[in-house]
Amino acid sequence: MDRLVPLHGAKLALVGAYPASQYLRAMIRSMGHELAAVVALCMGFSSGAQSFTQTSGGQSAQDGVGAMVVGSGYAVAVRDRDPGAQRHVGTIYAMNGSGGFQSANALALAEPAFLQGLVNAADGSAFVLGSILPANDPADHDGLLVKLSNSGAVVWTVHPTVNGSQQYFNGTALPDGGIVVCGVEENGNGHDALITRFDAGGNVVWSHTGTGTTDAEAYGIAATSSDLIITGRQRTFGGHDDALLMRLDLSGNVVWTTTSGGPRNEQSRAVVNAGNGTFISAGWTNSVGAFDVSTQRIPDHVHLIAFDLDGDTLWTRAFGDTIFDREAHAMGLAPNGDLFVVGQRAALFLSDALVMRVSASGTLLWQRSIDLGEEDRLLHVLPLTDGVVSTGWSFGPFGRQLLFIRRNADGF
Repeated sequence: MDRLVPLHGAKLALVGAYPASQYLRAMIRSMGHELAAVVALCMGFSSGAQSFTQTSGGQSAQDGVGAMVVGSGYAVAVRDRDPGAQRHVGTIYAMNGSGGFQSANALALAEPAFLQGLVNAADGSAFVLGSILPANDPADHDGLLVKLSNSGAVVWTVHPTVNGSQQYFNGTALPDGGIVVCGVEENGNGHDALITRFDAGGNVVWSHTGTGTTDAEAYGIAATSSDLIITGRQRTFGGHDDALLMRLDLSGNVVWTTTSGGPRNEQSRAVVNAGNGTFISAGWTNSVGAFDVSTQRIPDHVHLIAFDLDGDTLWTRAFGDTIFDREAHAMGLAPNGDLFVVGQRAALFLSDALVMRVSASGTLLWQRSIDLGEEDRLLHVLPLTDGVVSTGWSFGPFGRQLLFIRRNADGF
């Protein structure tokens, strides 16, 4: 037996020899001088007892899109494929303090639901967001927003009916108990960036849709006391992507819109308010970096852009090499102002989950990769006082399952 991966809530353990794909991955890592660290993570070793690496799930597919602290444990929002009903459902997993599975409760939705993210609020509550496919118009998505109390219980659920298709990807919680979400709208003219504000009761306050001439999608959003900063991607007339940056006031009025990019592709998937009028977005780029002669390409690099409230760039950073593609899918602020960045590191059609810690000035402090299956990716990050929690998915011999990890402040 090559490996043992129990289904619900047990730590991954390798048993016996590596399968062939693992030999290949080990060879690649030795080239990158990271073999020892990766093997330690694969075996579940850590320097702190509270760190964990868990996979949970059953048949079909389970993607973790976000986590919140609930008492001494956690609640994890999961985009779940129900093999019996042959449709996607939104599910909240209850996990213990070691990340072990306890129970699963499906959201009370009659329609197929596609969860895309979870937004943590300062009071310990959270918002789960995504979309549904309404029965009267199953070809178009309606945006979905669910408020969870700090105990993980559903407070309210809304899915506004509007023309066209709307999906919510991310959001930022507001001090008044409301939230501003961002995503994409499609009305037959391609994709437009979507930003919608809800009050504390789930009522729409306003909604803005970008009207650019090329495809645009909004993936990340941050707030100040008076403004919203949005990031995402904008298609160029040359056929590649640039990072999209927008500023709106809290009434939904556009202050400015700009893009940042080079000769190839950039995408931004997250943005944080770093304080002192500075914002930092995270995503990936292949416009910078060394050209790999063997593959005839520049691999994707994790890409950070620091800018001010006027949209002026303060600095940029690209982290990568010629061996792996690296992508940042989520980012959060540590208590001291450092950045926790999570996503994936990929090579030869295989990928590992990636966790990085970067200083507020853009210095890479450490990075850790986690190899549990053929493909691993992290989609959400929740900084804690003594470390970080992150969720995503792991695809291996038992299918595609929820990946749930905790690491201490040093990444172990």
